[in-house]
Amino acid sequence: MPEAQHCPNRQASDPSKKAGHADWAAELRWVLLCCGLLASLSTTPALGEETPPVNGSSPVILLDPMGIEKFIHELPRPIEIRHEGSAPVELSVRSGPVWMGLRDRDGERLMTTVWGFEYAGQLHSPGPTFRARTDRPIAVQWLNELSGPHLFPVDRSIHLASTKDPDAVPIVIHLHGGHSEWESDGNPLAWYTRGYIETGPLFKKKTYHYDNSQDAATIWYHDHTLGMTRLSNYAGLFGFYLIGDKNEDRLIREKLLPGEHRTIAVAIADRLFTQEGQLYFPGRRGQPSSPVLHRAVEDNWPDPSHLDEFFGNVMVVNGMVWPKVSVSPHVYRLRLLNAADTRTLVLKIDGDIPFLQIGSDGGFLDRPVRLSELVLAPAERADVLLDFSQYSGRKLIMRNFGPDVPFKGFVEAQDPEHSLALVYNRGGNRVLSDGRGGTTPPTDPQTSGQVLQFEVMPTTGSATNARDEPRALVGDLKLKADTPLRPPLHRLTEAQASRSRQLATFRLDDPYGRNLLLLGTLRDGSLFFGDPATEIVAHNAVEIWEIYNPTRSAHPIHIHLVEFQVLDRQPFKGKLIPKSQPFLHTDKSFQGARLKIEALTGELLPPRAEERGPKDTVIALPGQVTRVIAHFDREGIYVWHCHLLSHEDYDMMRPFEVRASASSKMP
Repeated sequence: MPEAQHCPNRQASDPSKKAGHADWAAELRWVLLCCGLLASLSTTPALGEETPPVNGSSPVILLDPMGIEKFIHELPRPIEIRHEGSAPVELSVRSGPVWMGLRDRDGERLMTTVWGFEYAGQLHSPGPTFRARTDRPIAVQWLNELSGPHLFPVDRSIHLASTKDPDAVPIVIHLHGGHSEWESDGNPLAWYTRGYIETGPLFKKKTYHYDNSQDAATIWYHDHTLGMTRLSNYAGLFGFYLIGDKNEDRLIREKLLPGEHRTIAVAIADRLFTQEGQLYFPGRRGQPSSPVLHRAVEDNWPDPSHLDEFFGNVMVVNGMVWPKVSVSPHVYRLRLLNAADTRTLVLKIDGDIPFLQIGSDGGFLDRPVRLSELVLAPAERADVLLDFSQYSGRKLIMRNFGPDVPFKGFVEAQDPEHSLALVYNRGGNRVLSDGRGGTTPPTDPQTSGQVLQFEVMPTTGSATNARDEPRALVGDLKLKADTPLRPPLHRLTEAQASRSRQLATFRLDDPYGRNLLLLGTLRDGSLFFGDPATEIVAHNAVEIWEIYNPTRSAHPIHIHLVEFQVLDRQPFKGKLIPKSQPFLHTDKSFQGARLKIEALTGELLPPRAEERGPKDTVIALPGQVTRVIAHFDREGIYVWHCHLLSHEDYDMMRPFEVRASASSKMP
């Protein structure tokens, strides 16, 4: 469905005023509003003007990706933390140099300044991989040792974690996919600075407690600071958190899955670098835009300014540019994470090696699913098996066909204008949609079109030919197409739901004319993160959330706390109706919108097979309503948001509360 263009570009009425955003008191007022303790917000500072560039405005020259060595350096394997006992794990968040595989013209290593986690005397970026066990709690203290300013341009005109010290750097770590108490969830307003000198209004404790009350799963942790999530994740503040259980142990013991020696956690992201080998994130006037996106900061925008999308031309895997991974001719298990800002990955492997997907965000699927290509939106995970038994001595590249623009689904190649956008590419006959009835240009096959290389060692006497196991589904494993991978998933039914909520996504123009992405409801229309919570959920309720997307792009929607089940998708027709609403916590107003649904069209589209396991992030396709069902079994203040990080930061995130009763109030 074409996106309505109904919001005219407007200048701020007084561009001479300083950049304003919600200070601590304003954020606290937001919390009180959500708790029903205040009736209205008082006025905060007006919109901002240009902010002088930090350390002057020296020109930046970007590194040419074609000059970077590919598939030379081995894929890094993050150090693992296997913690037992009640004492908390202490990880210091610091800044420091690491080697990401870059060299200068003389062949000398170019060290890159990143943010990472100090453990065992070294800085790790991405961070260490936690190895946890179901129902065995652990405690972690994420110590902030960062000194400012931030590595990347911070736009102070958006809703931001506000510190009195302008050089202080706030952080807060969210365990993405974790079934966490709300005080340990990493709420964007629970941020804190170095030494806890300043804290956000929802900061509750220094030590986070993870009870790991969930099945085996590939989950991850990352920074979640209000208005800075995209920047701090880009700096390196993320890592794997792998939960194991007795069922997974059994699958490995019975040779249905490979053991740990043939299991690899793989985090994929795209980046930009300067000629000096430093990470580069666009946002300053006069400095380079992304050579992929070609979107620069305009003269009437704040400087630095938020940009609503990010695409890089260098693929980085586990912190190394275009690595290789040496494997034997056996079956390997890859635990994949899309850690990019905006880029959806569409992965294929040379030789038409299929992906045998065995798990998604929240754990194992009921049974394995064979895929010719794998679609992963930002924050989604996929647990897959790859069979290299027939490729002894070969070098095979994992390629990305995900576009250099936001993902919009697949459409029929012969008639993209009139075909329905789908997440999957059935039979390989569909093409990527541009959201306007055409097709998306191909990804550069020499840069963002390549991810990593598998270097398969020559066959030895220990290798087993897949033909020796004629009934096996993959390689030398005993896995078959109908092998159960888990006890039957307890599927929630619509009859169990106490209510359905009608939610929506919005793409609007802010008062500067920048793209502004918001969430909201059909009843209330577009809402900012700081507006009072509209999703007040009764403790232990089962609810259906219907997410209507009238924009031209897909949005990977993440709901904290819960593992939901995808029910279906359905096309709709609707129109945007303008509404006036306050702009952030200012005395300015701008033209928001309400979405009026005119009709649901076509048949319900069931979730694809790999979406039928427990999920925490779902692709909400343009022009469709995506329906999920979840059990909200913990009280507290949580958030739901788009996981395109540049969308989440401005301002595509909303709070929700789980209360013991409708009349109870959260602290």
